[in-house]
Amino acid sequence: MPHESGRRTLEKVGLAVRPGGARMKLVTSALAVAALVVLWLPSAGATMLFEANLTGGNAVPPNASPGTGFESVLLNDALNQITVDLFTFSNLTAPAIAAHIHGPAPAGVNGSVVFAFTGVPAATSGSIPEQTFAINPAQVAELESGLLYTDIHDANFPGGEIRGQLELVPEPATVSLLSMGLGGLFALRRRRP
Repeated sequence: MPHESGRRTLEKVGLAVRPGGARMKLVTSALAVAALVVLWLPSAGATMLFEANLTGGNAVPPNASPGTGFESVLLNDALNQITVDLFTFSNLTAPAIAAHIHGPAPAGVNGSVVFAFTGVPAATSGSIPEQTFAINPAQVAELESGLLYTDIHDANFPGGEIRGQLELVPEPATVSLLSMGLGGLFALRRRRP
């Protein structure tokens, strides 16, 4: 039979699955769980979340500012709009005068202003109101590649006191699916005779 040699090879390495056997039940259960997870996952074009942690050490040139900030950016499923829905900062050495998303530039390199924020409070700590910007395909590629960053400018650091690269945050479902797959492989490996 043409499939006999393949079955013997699988049996030698302990991966043979026999109908009705415990391993067959495990594989069937794992496939059923994987199918449910895949059906539950949002579509490939779902909203993507990017975050940036801003510090003086990330600025170019780096500085010893005690200032910090956090930004959350959502890219819509049509890939044509970003929404900055959480942008906070604290402990700047002087009141903020501007905040921008710059790029394209990797960490340690400066880029041009891509999106300018409005409503930046003239304060050393505060929040920038939610804002939405149209984004083109080239900018989406830069965002997904980690080539966009955010900084906050003030009188002491006109080039930017704190900065952070925007990085994609993995979906919890993606992490869960990966964990389940690795757990299943580990379980199969441990059950070998």
